[in-house]
Amino acid sequence: MASVTIQKRSVWAPYISMPLTTRVLEGRDNEWYINTYGRRPRLSELTWEPWRGGVFIHYIGSRTSFAPASETDCRKKVASMFADHYPDSGDIKYNFLVCPHGTVYEGRGYQRGEANGGATIALGGGRELGRNTAFFSIQGMIGVPDKPTAPMLASMKKLIHHLRYELPRERKAGGELLPHKAGGWDTECPGAQLLPYAKTGSSIDPEPPAKQGSGATALNIVSRASWGARPPKAVVKVPASERTGFVVHYSAGPASQTVRQIQNYHMDSNGWSDIGYNFLVDTGGRIYEGRGWNNEGAHTTGYNRSHVAVCFIGLDGDATKAAKVSIRSLYEKANSVFGRTLSTTYHSALGSTSCPGNDLRAWVRSGMPVDGWEDIGDGDGGGDDGGVRSVASQQKAVNSLGYTPPLDVDGITGPKTVAGIKWLQAKVGVAADGIWGPATEAAYRAYTSSGGPGKGMSSVRSIASQQKAVNSLGYTPLLTVDGVYGPGTEAGVKWLQTRAGITADGMWGPATEAVYRDLASGDATWSDGGLTTIRSALRQQKAVNSLGHSPRLAEDGIFGPRTEAGVTWLQARVGVAADGLWGPDTEIAFTRFSDGPRLDVDGDFGPRTIAFTQRAIGVTADGVWGVESKRALQRHLNTWSGAGLTVDGDTGPDTVKALQRHLMLMTGAKLTIDGVWGVTTTKALQNALNQGRL
Repeated sequence: MASVTIQKRSVWAPYISMPLTTRVLEGRDNEWYINTYGRRPRLSELTWEPWRGGVFIHYIGSRTSFAPASETDCRKKVASMFADHYPDSGDIKYNFLVCPHGTVYEGRGYQRGEANGGATIALGGGRELGRNTAFFSIQGMIGVPDKPTAPMLASMKKLIHHLRYELPRERKAGGELLPHKAGGWDTECPGAQLLPYAKTGSSIDPEPPAKQGSGATALNIVSRASWGARPPKAVVKVPASERTGFVVHYSAGPASQTVRQIQNYHMDSNGWSDIGYNFLVDTGGRIYEGRGWNNEGAHTTGYNRSHVAVCFIGLDGDATKAAKVSIRSLYEKANSVFGRTLSTTYHSALGSTSCPGNDLRAWVRSGMPVDGWEDIGDGDGGGDDGGVRSVASQQKAVNSLGYTPPLDVDGITGPKTVAGIKWLQAKVGVAADGIWGPATEAAYRAYTSSGGPGKGMSSVRSIASQQKAVNSLGYTPLLTVDGVYGPGTEAGVKWLQTRAGITADGMWGPATEAVYRDLASGDATWSDGGLTTIRSALRQQKAVNSLGHSPRLAEDGIFGPRTEAGVTWLQARVGVAADGLWGPDTEIAFTRFSDGPRLDVDGDFGPRTIAFTQRAIGVTADGVWGVESKRALQRHLNTWSGAGLTVDGDTGPDTVKALQRHLMLMTGAKLTIDGVWGVTTTKALQNALNQGRL
């Protein structure tokens, strides 16, 4: 099949026309949106696993016909959808759009989109997948009365073929082809005219190529952002000179486990600073970034600095040929990264354990034989030093701010890269420690998303909040708190900066925020301001309302006491520190919650709660709590809580006490360890399932 041609965002971005209210709230002019969103899509920082699902088909859905006279009309339509979607999602929601002329437009592209509705969809075989987490979204640009054109259908087929068969394995679409309304979602999308095509076996469902593997051959590493990693509590660097070995582990859990689940166990149950392994590999051969190449692990007592650890996700005997090829390929990449041949070993050779099981143990002993290994590129990961951005991406970011001489973008952290990161950190106003963590990421984004001189910066604190902050320090005449960054506000911010002894550029970045809080002597709060580096105040309000906060927040983009209380309420519900600050951990936890089952926390251990419990512990999700499910729960508690239970299928007091202890560790639930599985324990279980922390 002929390859598809995709028109980049820069083709439609010049037609963006943002509403005045949005521009005033954010203190930006229209040109900023054109320039910022005409670039390649931003790297997805939320869980994104399209290989598990596939593609949802959408339509415009307007009651009137969309009959473009030219491609210009199509580009204007895409740009208008961007403006409509921006307040909710910060970008256009679709991955791709196909117009009646057959032109394919890039929306979010190969990054995660937000058009499919959130939550989950139940599929055959007991699978329940996130609608946005596991599916690309393709919009056919037609209204309700319109029929899809032949060029549109032909391009949709080529696009689906491309997504399934021509991308690296960590970005490929799975085989599902579904209408947006599938799974009972409350919509008519994609309408009666496109509905017949949005299914397996339709004329736009492409046949597999006769010979697969003609696409990109290099393995890529799935970044921490793509699997929804929590920020690490601490990062300890290891010089390359200390690396001497490569050790193989297994997770000892079901192959259906997610990397985020393993990270949660390590951080919440074990109390570690992060997931323990440097890398992980699943049965499909996908490689996931854990602590990366340059950080000390928590995997093998006495060998956490000297050895790079890879963990196979599954039980003894589950390791596939693809998984073994990826482990061997990762070993060869490690030798290249560290400039020497590392020794190979397995966990039980270095400590008293059954890990990694008989199959992988024998395979490592025999020299890790495979029928050839593959090159490993950086992909969207490739070695993250702070759990936020890959090393290659850090190097590109440093260079983008004018560092000289420019760093080599090689994905390897050396003295020059560390020096470059420290230079960038000093420039954006955070501690220059050479580690790219969440604070550096937020500061870099704030710095690069500014409107420029005379336009202000609203990424750290809203314009209205800047005006209030300046007034609170005694500025005269008092600024009008109207959220508009004009000459008066610029003068006020410069006054504050001069008073604090920092560069008076009128840009409220992280450095200005820090000195303001010092000047306010503890009186500064986020009320009427909020942390908006990651999500605007308006989008925070929409997020709080989406989870059912009562009373609903006014969606006005002003971060006042009610919004602060709403964010605190949301944080408690999704399982992060309730401090009212929407930082990286809140964003990840909220999205994880939104993508998940959204169980009613009602204490009823009914079929839906049972089914999600079964998925978490690795048995068939049939909603019936039988002996095999009870045994699986006991195995689960033994593996992840060291419960020491007899696996007999009897969920008596000992098993229930172990579950209660586990729930307290994982979620902070306040339970009485009484061995009685009542309403309170079930509510704690439902909260854990909603948060992905069983």
